[in-house]
Amino acid sequence: MKNDKANKMFEEYQKGFSLAEVGRMFGVTRQSVYTMFKTKGRNFKIRDKKILPFQTFNGKKYSLRNHGYYSLTNRKRALMHRDVWEFYNNKIPLGWDIHHKDFDKSNNKIENLEIYKKDEHSRKFATGHNQYTKNRNKSQ
Repeated sequence: MKNDKANKMFEEYQKGFSLAEVGRMFGVTRQSVYTMFKTKGRNFKIRDKKILPFQTFNGKKYSLRNHGYYSLTNRKRALMHRDVWEFYNNKIPLGWDIHHKDFDKSNNKIENLEIYKKDEHSRKFATGHNQYTKNRNKSQ
């Protein structure tokens, strides 16, 4: 019975789910899944851990996230381009966005960053992908 459960869990893991996701599917912890796979031996080989690209700024390490931006991986999840802006300028006011001039989310040099009001930023750079375009099309 335990082997059936282990096999089903490993099948999900082989589909690409993380250890934590498999654990949630079967109502156990990530550590329990890891320990079970490790004790079962070579039939349950754990994938190598991916090392994410990272950059450092002001003594902090920022990892590349799946949305394309670099962010701290601690609980705060601060975005690097926003921290760079605030380091060289003032705090970003509520309702404002930081824009990458060259559209390269990994280029967080201060010379590549500019600030826009959220609505202006969306109108200029997210055409076809935001509420401003959709609302304009409805009224026409």
